[in-house]
Amino acid sequence: MGVMRPWFATVLVCLAIGIAGCSRNDEYSDSAAREGGEFAYRITQETRQAAKKADRKLREASREARKGGNEAKREAQAKDKK
Repeated sequence: MGVMRPWFATVLVCLAIGIAGCSRNDEYSDSAAREGGEFAYRITQETRQAAKKADRKLREASREARKGGNEAKREAQAKDKK
């Protein structure tokens, strides 16, 4: 019986330290995970808006290029007719 008490006390202390350590790390890791998630969401939204803006600019540039190509084609056809 004398051997069981120190062993039981050691197991009890290790268990208490483990539980205390786990609960404390969960709080910190949850807040860090939350902050990381919020940061990732903000970055995603900014990237999404930048992609929309770039899409609009590319569409506008392609329209201008088509208009320029059509005008050049008409001018070339007009020169050929003269």
